[in-house]
Amino acid sequence: MGTTLCTLLAPPVLAFESTKVLPQGVRGLNLRMVDTSISQKTNSQGKGLPLGSPLSQDLTFKKIANGEDTIKANLLRGFLLGEKIDENASVGAFSADLKARLQVTAPILSYGVSSRWTVAVAVPYYRAATNVAIGFRPNQQGQDFLAALSRPQVNQVAAAREAGEKINQAVSKLNAKLLDNGFASLGSWEDQGLGDITVAGKYLALESSRMSVATTTGVVAPTGRTDDPDLLTDLPFGDGQWDLFGLLASDQELGKGWSLNEYGKYTHQVSGRKKIREVTADEKIEVPVTDAGFKLGDKWETGISLKWQPAFGLTAGVGTNFQRKLSDRYQGVSRDSSSELEKDTEQTQQLAETSLGYSTLPLFRAGRAPVPMEAQLTLVRSLASRNSPVTNLTQFDLSVFF
Repeated sequence: MGTTLCTLLAPPVLAFESTKVLPQGVRGLNLRMVDTSISQKTNSQGKGLPLGSPLSQDLTFKKIANGEDTIKANLLRGFLLGEKIDENASVGAFSADLKARLQVTAPILSYGVSSRWTVAVAVPYYRAATNVAIGFRPNQQGQDFLAALSRPQVNQVAAAREAGEKINQAVSKLNAKLLDNGFASLGSWEDQGLGDITVAGKYLALESSRMSVATTTGVVAPTGRTDDPDLLTDLPFGDGQWDLFGLLASDQELGKGWSLNEYGKYTHQVSGRKKIREVTADEKIEVPVTDAGFKLGDKWETGISLKWQPAFGLTAGVGTNFQRKLSDRYQGVSRDSSSELEKDTEQTQQLAETSLGYSTLPLFRAGRAPVPMEAQLTLVRSLASRNSPVTNLTQFDLSVFF
């Protein structure tokens, strides 16, 4: 589950793109704050599911037998065979109500190296918390099995009696099994810390009265904590490897303060290594921890936005973008494990953005404001996605220039 959350819940710090660069020698300090609460994700068909659905597993007679020593397991299988009960039959299902809250504060320092080239560094700091409530409900097969324990000839069979106890105490037995295999028990989790640091440079390649084009290239360093393989519900602050990205943006001035922007971005995620649990489709708990090689899927995104910035300082905009991440790859683990770890890791997401803010830059240029600064509130809403969290973000930016 930690790996799943790593791929699903590490949200980008979003903003409207622009070709604007700082004048030579001018510094900018932007404080960006992002807040999101997540309780749903989408599957490979784009259908919404509870965030805790990977924890919502069926309990089968086979899983109960696998948790016993060889003698008890064989006795239980022999009893099931005599009663003509399929050991693969489910006796009920666990339910998991998982909710996540993530807040990111990112100071972004920029500097105008020349009239066309600006460099910047962003240092995100994360505060995160999750809470999960686990339940278990026997199905008809499970209820029939429990009812059969009232018959002396069944209750006297120790293997059957112990299987009934595991059904009646499924949640406590699950936590005990987690602890026995080196996991932390399920419950509330919270942490804070540094995220992955980004260093980037923007170059204004073309500028005219009606159109401008800029390129941005950069690197993302793996300075944030990755997901802990022994915690099923933690949130990572980074993905554990270097990223290299390039972005091309274009602005067209439409007159009367209106402008149109289009951009495209590609991110190459470099291979890395980290500790993971070798989960398979059949077993998620009794699995070893392995130092494995991994390659997260490369990402690309494209977007378009319409902005209005009249002379009196108001700023407003609407936009949409589309993001896609390719599938992940794992090495140094079994084939069954790599198949499970890589399943449903290709992601797509379409987002809508709206912004409203105020800038003193027009007044500062006219000598009527003492400090050049901007403030902007941006709302980001998920329109459609596959294998992604349903992330509705609120972002606030406060920028000063000196």
